[in-house]
Amino acid sequence: MHPATATCRPAPASRPASTLLLEPPGTPRPDQPVLPWTVVTEAAAPPSALDPDLRQLATALTAALVEVITGQRSALQLELWAEPDLLNLLEHLRRARVGDGLRLRSVRVQAPHEEALEVSAHLRQGAASRAAAVRLSRRRGRWVATHLVIALDPGVVHRAGWINPLPR
Repeated sequence: MHPATATCRPAPASRPASTLLLEPPGTPRPDQPVLPWTVVTEAAAPPSALDPDLRQLATALTAALVEVITGQRSALQLELWAEPDLLNLLEHLRRARVGDGLRLRSVRVQAPHEEALEVSAHLRQGAASRAAAVRLSRRRGRWVATHLVIALDPGVVHRAGWINPLPR
């Protein structure tokens, strides 16, 4: 619809009256400085291109973690690729059979810095969607899965690994 052909009509009486959320800007007082709005900075830095080999590694390792949970792969196969507490969690989830019918649908990989990769995964279990996040860190020259957060049951989030707080 073209704006010139639009018609305005009053809102129905059943709708509440609009409230003013912000005061309209007035003229600034001399004792209050004005921000320079002439330069608009980018809100976020553009995403950097991730090496395709790293993206493939992160995707394959995430798929292997899901295969351990579903019982299609032994956790021992990932001894060199995952931290021990993460392997313990995977083995616990496999024995509890909470991953029956779990399928990896999609992954997104990003590199917050050059020593870490973060993977967010969309999983399906029957008709339900599930979520998982995996962190890969470079340890002694090789990539290792260090953290896993996965939600397989509604209201239950399983975690392995401890995320260090940012240094102050």
